[in-house]
Amino acid sequence: MAVLLMLDYVPFYRHSLSSARHCNEVDRWRASHKANMDCAVAIKKAIGDNFKDNHFNSDCVNAVIKEFGFDRVNFILRYNLKKTQHDERYSKENREWGKGLCAPDSNMRTEYLINEHPVLINAFIDRTRNEWGKLNLYDSSHCDDKTGVDLEGKVLVISPTRLNDKYKTPEDQLFIATDGFGCSPSASGRAVYGYFLKDNEECRWDRNDFIGILKDEFLPDWAKEKLNISDDTAESVEDSGISMS
Repeated sequence: MAVLLMLDYVPFYRHSLSSARHCNEVDRWRASHKANMDCAVAIKKAIGDNFKDNHFNSDCVNAVIKEFGFDRVNFILRYNLKKTQHDERYSKENREWGKGLCAPDSNMRTEYLINEHPVLINAFIDRTRNEWGKLNLYDSSHCDDKTGVDLEGKVLVISPTRLNDKYKTPEDQLFIATDGFGCSPSASGRAVYGYFLKDNEECRWDRNDFIGILKDEFLPDWAKEKLNISDDTAESVEDSGISMS
């Protein structure tokens, strides 16, 4: 199961310190906090060690991502953008990207500041975003909104931030919901049960773990074949018992 396999790095803890205390997960929060600080130091060192003669060695970006994971690296970079959001030495595109930061206040720490020249941090961000783009992941532009929709029988898109980096692939994002209170938009429960479309592995997710419902036009050919959905015959969608929207 993708979410249960051992990570090569300290898991990125998304919840607040208060939530960690409530769930007896303070040790996990502290380990993530330390890794966040280490990540900021590693980025600063990577920038300092790899900018020579007005040339930036982009291999250092992959080294940091491999050590700390995309989610932590993206968080640290977005946090640094948030603290300097009006600094135009950062590109407009990167400042907009930085606005995507969503984290509890207890997870926003000054220890995560990189303290390097903004132009160099901006170059590091460019290369990190370029590596993320190479993953070709599904995002909200590929999805219909799930708000108010019953999810049972739908092809859902898992947020890549919920997946180990090894499984940040478009194939691993596709999930068929089959059961659970979380399928209903009006139920108090959030659990959604179903299986990965890629390999039929059963799993449980929270309703909030999904970006949305995959739009018909983005369903890949391998998935259509697996679901016995024809481009020419609308009835095949009905026969399959699966719907994209």
